[in-house]
Amino acid sequence: MSQTLTQRDILEIKRHEGEWRSSTGLRYDTVPWKLYEKAKKFFWDPAQIDFSQDAKDWQRLSEEERLAAAVLARGFMVGEESVTLDIVPLIIGVADEGRTEEAIYLTTFALEEAKHVEFFRLWFDAIGEDPQRIYDLADERRKQAGVQFDPTEGMFNSQLPKVMRRVLFDRSPQAFLDCGLTYNQFVEGCLAISGYKLWSQFFEDTGGFPGLQQGLMWVRRDEGRHITYGTYLCRRILAEHPELMDFARERLVELGNYYFRYFFGFPIDREVVRGFFDENGNLDRSKLPPAELMQIEQRLVEFLATFMYNAWDQVDRRIQVLEKALELSEEEAILGAGAEDAERELDTIVA
Repeated sequence: MSQTLTQRDILEIKRHEGEWRSSTGLRYDTVPWKLYEKAKKFFWDPAQIDFSQDAKDWQRLSEEERLAAAVLARGFMVGEESVTLDIVPLIIGVADEGRTEEAIYLTTFALEEAKHVEFFRLWFDAIGEDPQRIYDLADERRKQAGVQFDPTEGMFNSQLPKVMRRVLFDRSPQAFLDCGLTYNQFVEGCLAISGYKLWSQFFEDTGGFPGLQQGLMWVRRDEGRHITYGTYLCRRILAEHPELMDFARERLVELGNYYFRYFFGFPIDREVVRGFFDENGNLDRSKLPPAELMQIEQRLVEFLATFMYNAWDQVDRRIQVLEKALELSEEEAILGAGAEDAERELDTIVA
């Protein structure tokens, strides 16, 4: 198959009667199939979670605590909606490559991401908080500060859809690699994993919220599988095309700079974020921009700074995981050797 497809090519793709994988034999020993088995085993339903205690716990929080939690929850929710809407092109792409085991596993993505959207929205409904208020508040503060903002630009608004849709017609190794880097490695592996650390701190500081804690545990278990597949996908491609390693390194840093460029209302890169912390990774509040300057609460400033620091740490660690792909044989790459172990070390696998 050509790497670049025309509309006619896409419409006229055909499958061979004698080459159906279910007939010739499935690879049960690969990481994608193992993840598919786990997806079936650990199914859950957001509608069965009881949020009644969460609603009571929400009432005892300060407005500052509520804002920090709502910002984090809305960030997760819209991110989950984005990946729900944009996973389909990758399923089509790997299917057209004849990678049936991967396509079968990827069908679980759409359902699980949709459940995550439902989970966060049900939580917002239960506690009586309007997540759109968070957007409106941020938009008003941007206007007051004179910050230019395009609501159609951003990681979930333009970057992810563009990257994922590319594989509808571009079947090059780099196009598939970019899907894995952007979707699984950065959005899920860096942003979401860093967010879970903030949730842990939130629960430690406030206590309670049993429904939210239960759901997040299940969401994280799902995401652990998603990220592991992304590591599998990227390492499979890099093992076969080691010349793309420089692209992978540069792309993850580029994604970090793109996502965090206006988190505080002005450009901010990795070195600026690191400057907020001491050599042991402890936040030095005296180095943070004044909360009054950004017109947001001090707790939220600390919240966002910690989130960015954790995410950049994940970027560096993920680059090291991907570099190990260069040591894999062709068969090891197809099987996914080391992918699950790598994610356990990165604290993304819990089941």
